[in-house]
Formats: sequence, structure tokens, C-alpha cells
Amino acid sequence: MFGYVRPLKGELKVKDLELFKAAYCGLCNTLKKCYGYPARFLINYDFTFLAMLLSSGDKACGLEHRRCSASPFRKKCACSATPSFELCADYSMILYYWKLRDSFQDGGLPEKIKAGAALLLLRGAYKKASKKAPDFDKKVRDRLRELSGLEKSGGASLDAAADKFADILRAAAENRDKPSERRALEQILYHVGRQIYILDAVDDMERDRKAGLYNAVAIRFGIEDGKITQPVREELRTTLSHSEALAASAYELLEAGMWSPILSNIIYLGIPSVTELVLGSEWRNQSRLREKIEIL
Repeated sequence: MFGYVRPLKGELKVKDLELFKAAYCGLCNTLKKCYGYPARFLINYDFTFLAMLLSSGDKACGLEHRRCSASPFRKKCACSATPSFELCADYSMILYYWKLRDSFQDGGLPEKIKAGAALLLLRGAYKKASKKAPDFDKKVRDRLRELSGLEKSGGASLDAAADKFADILRAAAENRDKPSERRALEQILYHVGRQIYILDAVDDMERDRKAGLYNAVAIRFGIEDGKITQPVREELRTTLSHSEALAASAYELLEAGMWSPILSNIIYLGIPSVTELVLGSEWRNQSRLREKIEIL
């Protein structure tokens, strides 16, 4: 949804980078298989992380070489669809649909037009996904309604707002049968979700100021010009580092599997690296399009 959860690719071994690309392509193919061609446009780094995390204990996955619209002449290596990847596809569709609903309700006219068109296109796929994962769909719907209430009231608690979004991601682990694994995954996803919400608020501060939209970080720290001072930056760094540490502690409780080198890179290097870029106001200067092309 946001693209903040990604590996620090320069620190990955070549074989692990190739496996990450296979996971990315595998999720893309799974989205198409489950929900049709338009669903492929949902693919991003965050959902790829979720797919790998939900299959974190797997010792191996099937690999296949396939052509696609992004690579019509050269086959690319992709992970075969697995139950965990299909579950992630369900969750991805539900999350993206409700994100579009949020954009349609609160965005400006251009956003309303784009979101409305996408909602019509994906409505059938969303209904299918919500039937396959009704509990997750209900959790997303309820938490976004609560978050919308906080935003409309102008609530100044950054933790309260971030908690609502973080609880959505935590729900992605609620179907695990093994209690110890479920608790670890819930903690990881909660704190990664908290990171995403706060980083997105920082990243969108100037845009939200111009559009007159609610921004939890701006309200919490009384920022009116869309610019973060050094004391505020340090306070945000402290609270984000706390979530990074708690996510890392929970990650250590998971059973090692084929995705461990990539997940470790994301948890220990990737997320902290992105955090520094966002807090340093350098994130928007990065070429997201170039990075997306690199993964294809």
C-alpha cells in the first residue's frame, strides 16, 4: 500500500535478491490467478513482505519461469502460488479496496475520480476476497471506521491513530493455528503497521497541509508549516526505534525458513533505512519508479 517495507538491496546476497524478486513476481501471479489481471497493479513491497512473513517457516517453494506483461519476451523466475501467498492476495485485495474507499471519501476531486473508477473495477474481486477472509475484512472495516472517527474529531493522540492502523495488520496473523507463532507474527505486524502509519503521516505532511487533511503527526506536534524541526524529528526517531526493536524481538521467536535472510534484512536494515530517509525528508527524492522497474 505504501512501499516503506522493503529490503536494503545492496546488503542482500545475489541469491537472496533473486529469491526476493521471485517472491514479488510470485505474488503478482497469484493476484492475477485469484482476482484477474487488474489485481496485478496492487503488487508492492509491503505486500511482498507480508507474503514472505506469512510463509516464514517454509523450507522451500516451487519456482517456475513465466512471461508477463512486464516481461513479455523473457521468462522470469517466480514462486508458485502457495496457501500463504493466496491468503496474502486476499488480504491485499481487502486492504487496497478499503484504502480506495478512504481516498474516495476524503480526497479531492481528482482522487475521487481515480478512486471511484478503481472501486468499480475491483468491486467484484473485493466481494470474492471478503467472502474468503470475512474476519479480516470486518477487522479492516471496523478499525478504519474508528480511525476515521479520530480524524474527524481532530484527535491529537498519535499513538491512538497509529494503533488503529497497526491493529489492521496485526489481524493478518490471527488465523495461525500455533499460538506461539501467532503471537510473534501479531507483534511483528503490529509494530510494522505502526511504523507505516507514522512514516506515511510524516511523508504526506506537506500535501495534507495544502489539502486541509488530517495529519496525526502535524496535530500531535502542532506543526503548521508542514516542516519537522530537529526536536520533533528526534522524538519521532525514538518512538519509531522502539517499534523497530519490538518487531525485531518478536521476529527472533519465529522458526527459520527459506525467507529468513530476506526478512532479516528488511527487519534489521530495510525499515530503519527507510525511516531515516523519511525523517530526513529525502524519501520523496528517491525514484520509486526506478526501484519498481529494478524489481521486475
